[in-house]
Amino acid sequence: MITVRQLEILSAVIEHGSFRRCGQKLNISPVSVSEHIRALEAQLGVALFVRSKGGAVTPTEAGSRAFEAVPELLTHVYDFASFVAGDSTQRGPIRIAMHGFMMRNLAAVVARFNETHDRGLQFVSDDAAPEELHRRVVAGELDAAYFYSLDGMHAFGQVVGREALAIYVGDGHPLASAGIVPVEGLSRTPVVSLSADKPLRKAVDEALRRLGIEDVTHVVETSEYGLILSSLHRNLGFTCMFESIKEEERQASGLTIVRCDQPVPSLQIRRVTRRTVLRFPDVRGALQAAEEAFST
Repeated sequence: MITVRQLEILSAVIEHGSFRRCGQKLNISPVSVSEHIRALEAQLGVALFVRSKGGAVTPTEAGSRAFEAVPELLTHVYDFASFVAGDSTQRGPIRIAMHGFMMRNLAAVVARFNETHDRGLQFVSDDAAPEELHRRVVAGELDAAYFYSLDGMHAFGQVVGREALAIYVGDGHPLASAGIVPVEGLSRTPVVSLSADKPLRKAVDEALRRLGIEDVTHVVETSEYGLILSSLHRNLGFTCMFESIKEEERQASGLTIVRCDQPVPSLQIRRVTRRTVLRFPDVRGALQAAEEAFST
């Protein structure tokens, strides 16, 4: 039978690179580490490590796959034990990750929460892919995470809010004074956009595709928000970004929202967390406060 201890040792061996350093970390002998790993390998029927004379070990392909799964398995076990024992408190701050734009109204939320709770609250700006955020939540590295999505894009996460999108151009662009613009007109206009490797770019591209805008020319692709704004001011093309930016005087200065003949799909705000974490009142309170701020 595979044991929790074997999984803990497997994780530590890969993390520290040798049986000796794993033993030092867990306060057991290298011989004991080796025995646990060999027993696990026998249960699985595969070799998990390539051993070398110098004591260093390298995970095999099977070992790498096992290591990917171990954090999730151990987190479920620890959550289960905590749940059965009826623990009502957790240690350390509540850590919630999200795209930086979602954090614009959260400074006051953190201040109020930390004044009234013993356990601190940290909102972490993180534009990692939703799949990576999901993995980190499942592995216990985060208590929760929020990400942008659209219907059908992701099979995980609960929809807790929406963020409207709009088409922007510079005030001097021909589309700025064109009245209601058909989608076909936008399809023939160059696009100023985020870099293709940004998860938000994928969600915005999908929103444009559902609007009917495909196979466009990306005249600028950048991770620098300032470059996107300056490109719009130079009338190089249009961009699709959050409608609420129009309320920010400095950012929206010199920009016009283009009225399309079809509505631009809104992005979903999705939340991922572990069910066992939701039993803690302070976590539920932090999530509720964040989601109320999203709605404003």
